[in-house]
Amino acid sequence: MMAEIYRRANPVIAWLGDSDAHTKRAFDHMAKVADRNILSSLGIPTRRTGSEHSDEDVACWEAIGKIFDRTYWNRSWIIQELVLPEHVTLRCGAYSTDWDVFVKASHNIATSPLKQFYDSRPAEGTSYSTSSLKASRNYGVPAILKATKSTMATEHWANVLLYTLIRSRDCEATELGDKAYALLGLIQGREGIEQLPPLLCPTYGKDCSPGKTYLDIATQLLTDCEDLLVLSCAEGFRNVKLNGADLPSWVPDWSVRYPLGLRVTGYKRYQADSFFFSPDTNFSREEKLTLWPATFDKSELTMTIRGMQVDKISFVAEPKRDVLNCKPFPRLLDMLLKLPEKYGVTGEGRMEAFWRTVTKNTYGEARLPPPKGSSMGPSFTKWIKERMQSVVVSPENENYWTNLKEAFNKFCPHDAEWLATTKGCESVSSMEFGSQFAYGEYLRPFVTEKGYVGLGSQNLQKGDTVWVVPRSRVLLIFRRLGEFDPQADHHCQLIGGAYLGKPYLHDRWCT
Repeated sequence: MMAEIYRRANPVIAWLGDSDAHTKRAFDHMAKVADRNILSSLGIPTRRTGSEHSDEDVACWEAIGKIFDRTYWNRSWIIQELVLPEHVTLRCGAYSTDWDVFVKASHNIATSPLKQFYDSRPAEGTSYSTSSLKASRNYGVPAILKATKSTMATEHWANVLLYTLIRSRDCEATELGDKAYALLGLIQGREGIEQLPPLLCPTYGKDCSPGKTYLDIATQLLTDCEDLLVLSCAEGFRNVKLNGADLPSWVPDWSVRYPLGLRVTGYKRYQADSFFFSPDTNFSREEKLTLWPATFDKSELTMTIRGMQVDKISFVAEPKRDVLNCKPFPRLLDMLLKLPEKYGVTGEGRMEAFWRTVTKNTYGEARLPPPKGSSMGPSFTKWIKERMQSVVVSPENENYWTNLKEAFNKFCPHDAEWLATTKGCESVSSMEFGSQFAYGEYLRPFVTEKGYVGLGSQNLQKGDTVWVVPRSRVLLIFRRLGEFDPQADHHCQLIGGAYLGKPYLHDRWCT
C-alpha cells in the first residue's frame, strides 16, 4: 500500500529531521558540489596539517559530512520513499532543496577524489583513533537510489530486486527480513509484476526467520534472473542462522552491512560466460534459463550449476582493507615485485597489469577500462609509495618491513616501466588511483598456478579454485569440500566472485 501511495503522491517531502548549526552551510555547499562544472574550483579537501583550505572551506565540507551522518540515510524503508515518487523535496528543519541536488552532489562525490576524503572521515560519534573506523559513506545513497530508478525503467523485475539488494547493503531494518521486504514495492505494481512469486511473499511470526527469508530470495533470484550475479554476493560473511546452522554458502546474508563483492552490479561489459557461446550468439533470458538452469535440493539445501574450472589459486596477498587501514602489506608488495617485467600476451608491464587488476580494470564515470597511457599509472606509483610510508608496523615486524621497503626502493630507479610512468607526471595525484582502489575494499589480490592475476573475496584461500560458469558474467571461486567427502569432486563451498586478468604464463607463485 505504501508503495502505491508514494507513486501517486506529488510531491513527497522527505524529512531528514530538525536542523542544526551545520544545516544551512551543508545545503548551500551541496548546491555547489552538485555542479560538475565548478567542482574542481571548490578544491579537494585533505586532512593534512598546513592545508591551504580556510576554516570556512573545511566547515563547508564537514557540514556535508554531518548531513550524511544522519541515521535517516541508513533505513531500508526510505528506498521506496525516495525512488517511487515523481518528485521529492528534502527538508531538514526550515531548510529544503530538491532531491535532484543531492543526487547530483552524491554522484560527484562518489566519482571524484572527494570519495577518498569522505571514506576516511569518521562518522558522528567516532574518532580517528578508533580501531575500526566507521566511515561516513552515506554520501553515495542519493546516487545509488538514482541508479535504482534507472534500473527499474530498463531491467527485468528480478534484476531490479537483486541490484537494489546489493546497492542497499549498508541499510538497516529492525526486522532483518525487512532488508528484503522493504524493496518489494519496487517490483510490484505499475513497473513490475502484478503478483509476487510465493517465495517472495512476506511472512512473519514463529514460522519465519531471516535465514529462511534470505534462502527463499536466493532461490527465487537464481530461478528468475538472467544471470547468476547473486552468487557473487555471498562472500562467506554470515550473521543469521538457518535452523541453528550457517546459511548455505550460495545464499547471501543481506543482514551483513559491508560493501561486499566485486561491486559490479550493472557492469554488463563483464561477460566471463561468453566462453560458452560464439560472439554472434544472442540468447534471450528465457533461453539462458532453459539451457543452464540452477537446480535445488531442498532437503540438503544445495544448489547445482554447471561450469568449468579455469585454475587454482596459488598465491594470496593481503586484503585491500588492510592496506587501506595502514597495515603492512608484504605479500602484496612481494606479488608486485615478482611479476615478470612483460607479459607476452598483452605486452603490459608488471605495474600496469597489477593496477588494472586491483581496480577491476575500471575507471571514471563511464566505469570503463582506463585507456593506454592514462594518468592511472603515474597515480598508482605515487599511491604505493605513500602507502608504504604510512604503514604502522609493530616492533617485531619492523626489520622485515624495512628490508622489503629497501628492496622496493632499489627496484624503482632501475625499472624501465616505473621510470617511464613517473617521468613528467609530478602533478598527478595519488588520490586518482586511491579512490578506485578503495572501491570494493573487502577483496584481495591473488595469483593462480597458471599465472592469472586476479581479485576476489577477502575470504579466499590458497588452493581455492576459479571457475567460469554459464549465466555468470563474473568468474566464481569455489572451495572443494574435505578429501574424505565422497562427493568432494563436485561438492563445493562457494566463496564469491572474481575478476581475472588475462593469462600470464609463469610458475613462480606456488609458495
